[in-house]
Amino acid sequence: MGRAKPAKQVGQAALWMAACLTLVLAVTSCGGTDLPEDATGEVIYVQLCARCHGSDLRGGTGVALVGEEATSVGKPERYFVQSISSGIGRMPSFRNTLSEEQILRVSRYIMDQSGGG
Repeated sequence: MGRAKPAKQVGQAALWMAACLTLVLAVTSCGGTDLPEDATGEVIYVQLCARCHGSDLRGGTGVALVGEEATSVGKPERYFVQSISSGIGRMPSFRNTLSEEQILRVSRYIMDQSGGG
């Protein structure tokens, strides 16, 4: 009778570890960066934004940033800075990932690509 309890505890521990590993992988795939401080807006976009917004900025799991589907075309720079810094909708905040200058550079890159920069 005493043996069943440790097996149950081992199973619960394995489940807990699997849940933690899943969470860690999800967080690290969305955050962390090896970007140099002086990375261009394009480099920042490719590394951190293209996965969701597409390499051509036309959307994917994230909204389109250029083209007919884009709703942000013509928005002021502060809109992009705020959206990247604080997050918007399902998009996470990059405040703790990018410096203010990097956020500004990627904002300007997006605006330039959409013809609004």
